[in-house]
Amino acid sequence: MQEIGVLVNVPEEDYVQRLSAANSDKEHVAIVVSYGGRGQTTKEVVKILRDNEVDIVLITSMQENPLIKYAKHKLYLASAENHYNKVSSFSTRLSLLSVFDLLYSIYFNHDYEKNLQYKISNYQKMNKELI
Repeated sequence: MQEIGVLVNVPEEDYVQRLSAANSDKEHVAIVVSYGGRGQTTKEVVKILRDNEVDIVLITSMQENPLIKYAKHKLYLASAENHYNKVSSFSTRLSLLSVFDLLYSIYFNHDYEKNLQYKISNYQKMNKELI
């Protein structure tokens, strides 16, 4: 997203997640990934986002998730992976990557020519030889 001039904030630590949510407003969009809505921090962050009138896109599994009621948009991933007997989260990780790639392509294509020119222009700036 940064290649087309869009800042994306991915806070990892609890405090920074809450701070980012508190700093957000109705001009922002939040993409929340939560398969079951069990994390306490995520619940609190989503409530702050709702109170600040932020549109929430929830990426979740088909299982019951209490966060669904806060999301304006819901994207569902398959929930057939056995969390106890699995070697790793292969299908979940690949599914999530596909969803993020799809969201990026939709956003990019919304104003394709502008985004393409922005990207090309900045690549050209970055690749100029230093004198």
